[in-house]
Amino acid sequence: MIAKEELLQLKTKILPTGAEYILDFLVASHEQVELTNIVLENVPLLIIGRHGMIARIYENNRIVKASHPKEIHALLKRFLQRNETLYVFINLPDLPIPEEVTQVLEEVKDRSRRKDELRRVIDAALDDKDRDLFLQASRELNDLSENDFAKTSQGYVRF
Repeated sequence: MIAKEELLQLKTKILPTGAEYILDFLVASHEQVELTNIVLENVPLLIIGRHGMIARIYENNRIVKASHPKEIHALLKRFLQRNETLYVFINLPDLPIPEEVTQVLEEVKDRSRRKDELRRVIDAALDDKDRDLFLQASRELNDLSENDFAKTSQGYVRF
């Protein structure tokens, strides 16, 4: 079984035409879906790749193949009514994230980590009754928390 969130997370990849609709459809039956890292033979299988999809499903003791989104949807709809497990093989690249976005995300993570670290320092300072360390860490935490702007390499970005 795959979690709904895990299926929905696949939407962050570069999807072929119709795959988003198929993934939304599979969310409703996520308890019947298993991800696989290899293409399996002789099992009900949906393959989603960058340039298309193919479903290989057994019906009436024979394998039925579909490669168009509407055909795949109809085939999966009939299959999932039988309460059997569908195996899904995904071979999709991640969406490219611009370097500037990655850099801003890293800076936000660093600020968050620093805030967490300062909170631990403040707790320790309170436990140790270290007034100077407490005041110093509190000031730095306040500065980070009150600052609505994060400096980036290209200026300021509002959070």
